[in-house]
Formats: sequence, structure tokens, C-alpha cells
Amino acid sequence: MGNMKKDGKGSYRRWIFPIAVLLLAVIFIVWQHKRQETEYSIIQAIIEELPDYQDDIESWGYRVSVLQKMTREPDNAGLMRYYLESAGPVLILEDQDGGMYCYYYGFDQYISERTCKENMMLFPAGQYAEKEYEDLLKTVRLQLCKRNMRQAPLHENTADADSEDYYDVSVLIEITAESLEDGEEVSVLGGGYSGTNYCSNNFVECRLWNGIDPESANSYSDHNIKQEYSAAQLLEYYRKGLEIQGRLMELYRRRQDDDDR
Repeated sequence: MGNMKKDGKGSYRRWIFPIAVLLLAVIFIVWQHKRQETEYSIIQAIIEELPDYQDDIESWGYRVSVLQKMTREPDNAGLMRYYLESAGPVLILEDQDGGMYCYYYGFDQYISERTCKENMMLFPAGQYAEKEYEDLLKTVRLQLCKRNMRQAPLHENTADADSEDYYDVSVLIEITAESLEDGEEVSVLGGGYSGTNYCSNNFVECRLWNGIDPESANSYSDHNIKQEYSAAQLLEYYRKGLEIQGRLMELYRRRQDDDDR
């Protein structure tokens, strides 16, 4: 009888160790999986289960939509990068002003468009033509995007200031003007496209590398952009995109924890 009790205890003890090892292995695998979750995998998981997340996201004050991988050029020029890179799906959060925060590998870009009436200088007809001004309907389109679409956005850029990596965000504006009378497009001084690359730490430091005279082109583009948006405004758009990304990550992990219980 005593031997049977000892054998029972010994058998029980023999099972404890492998069960404990198995539990530790499961815990490690779960931890490793959570640690390896990237901004990309979390955004894609939210997109796949969007009905479970939509109410929460819209309660933040955004209209939620998904841009699927495109087979033809989009009407919105700001979304062209996804068409050219065959990238998608993309999670889009549109604010009350129509600005769109786009998420692919985490926060990818902010695009917006604003229109107002403004007295603008017409493009001179000749070298000696007098300056002419006219009240026009001015439209400014803004695109603020990561230069590397397949990399998570940086909360702080620590790259060397002389390297291309330091200028990790591109900003592009397009300015057009229309006649108030017939809606026809009008050529104005300062109209068209302006774009350069900024360091996302401040949107002050900027640089171009391509073209005949990159330094002058960069200075010209930076001036035109800053006529419409200050460095502080551009930084605010970028930081807002990161803030929303953090909220999306937190929402996803909270839902995962609830499902694991």
C-alpha cells in the first residue's frame, strides 16, 4: 500500500515538469507573437475586422473607410502613391474638415484640400507687363507623406543630418485658381506644384537632391509651402497622425486582451 502511494506521488511529480515546460512554451509563444506585431500587421488586422472597430474609431470624430488595392488611377492625386506601389488595403480616417489620415505601415500620410476666395496676382503676359490682380477661387491641395511607405513612421528621427534618411517626410502642395465668373482655370503667380523633403522632427530642416539646382529648388519650394502652411501646422498634422496610430494600436491590443479572457 505504501509503495502504491509512493508510485502515485512519483508519477504525479513526473507529470508536473513537462506540463510546466509546456505552459511556459505557450506563454513564450504568445509573448513572442505580441512582441512581433508590427504597425503593418495591426492595421491590416483592424481592416480585416473593421466592423468590430468602426464604432470606436468613429466615436473619436472620424469617418472610417478602406481603400482597397487599386487597378486604375484614383481621382484623388493624394492616393496615387498606393496605385503606383500596388499597395493596399489602406485604412483612411477622414476628419470633419475633409482631411484624410491614411494608415498602411502605420501612419502613412495626411492629405487635404481647401478652397477660398483670394485676390491673386495673375501670371504676367510678358516681361514688361503691369502687375494685375483679380479675385479668384483659390484651391490648395496638401500631401504630407512618409518617403518610405513600407516603414513605420518615426516618433523621433535620429539619423545623421547629412543623410537622406534624416529628411523622411515629403510635403507637396498644388495651387490652382478659377475665375469667379465662369469657373475657368486662371494662371497665377505661385500657382502649380511645390514640393520638398523635411525632417519630421520639426518641418524646418528641408532638402532636395535631384534637379539642376537642388538648393535653389528646395528654397523656392519651402518658401511656397510655408506661405500656405507653417512648420508648426505641418508638425501638428504629423503628430496627430502618430497620435491616432497610437490609439489604433491601443484599441487593437485591448480587443485582443478581451478575446483572450
